[in-house]
Amino acid sequence: MARYTGYGRYLNDDGQWIQVYGPANNPNLNLRWEKQISYNFGVDYTLFNRTLTGSLDYFIRQGRDVIANYDAPVPPNIQDQIFTNVASTSTKGVELNLEWSPVRTEDFDYSTNLVASYSKSVVDKFSNEVYSKGYIDRSYLPSPGNPGPAQRLEDGIEIGSFRGYKYAGLDDKGYIMIWDKGVVGGTKKVAEEGNDEDRVYLGHGMPRVELSWGNNLRYKNFDLSLFFKGKFNYQILNLYQMYYGLQNQPSINLLQDAFTRNEQVKGPKHITDYFLENGNYLKLDNVTLGYTPKLKSKYVNRMRVYVTARNLFTITKYSGLDPANTQIAGLDPGIGSLDLYPTTTNISFGVQITY
Repeated sequence: MARYTGYGRYLNDDGQWIQVYGPANNPNLNLRWEKQISYNFGVDYTLFNRTLTGSLDYFIRQGRDVIANYDAPVPPNIQDQIFTNVASTSTKGVELNLEWSPVRTEDFDYSTNLVASYSKSVVDKFSNEVYSKGYIDRSYLPSPGNPGPAQRLEDGIEIGSFRGYKYAGLDDKGYIMIWDKGVVGGTKKVAEEGNDEDRVYLGHGMPRVELSWGNNLRYKNFDLSLFFKGKFNYQILNLYQMYYGLQNQPSINLLQDAFTRNEQVKGPKHITDYFLENGNYLKLDNVTLGYTPKLKSKYVNRMRVYVTARNLFTITKYSGLDPANTQIAGLDPGIGSLDLYPTTTNISFGVQITY
C-alpha cells in the first residue's frame, strides 16, 4: 500500500508554515504471500513384537517468493527501495524417531524414546531478472565500537553464516592481528587496517544436529523419568567476551576473563573467529521421581507423590551463559545476546490425588 510521511514545512502566501506530506515508499500491488513447500519421504517401522517402533524421514522444505527490500531505479519509481517477492530458501535434512521398550516385567519397566535430526538451510537466490541483490549483511553489532555486521545472507550460502576476520594472533602492543584476505599462513595485518576483502565465512550459527532423549523407568511403586536435549555442529558469537572481556572497553564492570583468558588483548574488539565458540551442548532438562503407594481407602483411588527438577546440568565447552538460551532460529542465529539471565535450577514437589 502507498504510505505517506512528513516532508518538512512549506511557507504559504499567508505567511503560515504548513506541514507537507509526500510518498514514503514504492507501493507494490504485486506483493503476495510467501510460500512454503514441503516434501517428505519416510519409513515407519515396528519390530521385535512391537518393542521397537519409530520412523525415518528425509525432508525438503522450500521457501518461495521470500520478501526482501531491494534497490529500485528512480525514475520510474519514487523511492529507491521496494519490498517485493524474489528470494528463495531451502532446508534439507533427515529425522529419526525411535521408541524402545526392552524391559516389561511385573516389577520393572524401562522405555526410551529418541528424536534426532540433521538439517541444513541455504539461501538459494536473492535475485531475479528485475531485482538484483547478491547478499544482505545482518546482525550489526551495537556500540560501543560498532564492529559492523556479523553475518551475511548470500546466494548459495548457509543461513546464519558468520563473516569476519581470521584471527592471526596479537602484535607487540596487544592489538588483534588478522590474515590478509582470510588466507591462513599468508600475510598478517592489524585488524584496524582490515577491509571487506579480508572478511571470510567463519562458521554458522544454526545447529545442524538436534537431539532429544527421554527415559522412563518403573520399579514397583517408584517411577523415574529423565529427559535430555542437545544441539550440535554450530557456533556462537560470544558477545560477553567481546563487550565485557577486554580491557580496552569503557569504564564498566568487566569479566574476570579480561585479566586472565584475554589478558594479552589490549586493543579494541573486532569480529573474528577469536570470539566464535563451539555451541555444542547436552542438557539434562528434566528429572522426575515419583512414588505411588498402595492405598486402602474408599475415598482416594490413587495418590502419587513426586519431585521434579529442571535444568540440572549442561555439558558444553561454551564459555558464555547457557547456550540453550541463545537464539538459533530465524535469520540471525547464534548471536550470543548481551541481556540473557543466568539459567536457574528449579525443584518442585507435588501430590496427585484421584478420587
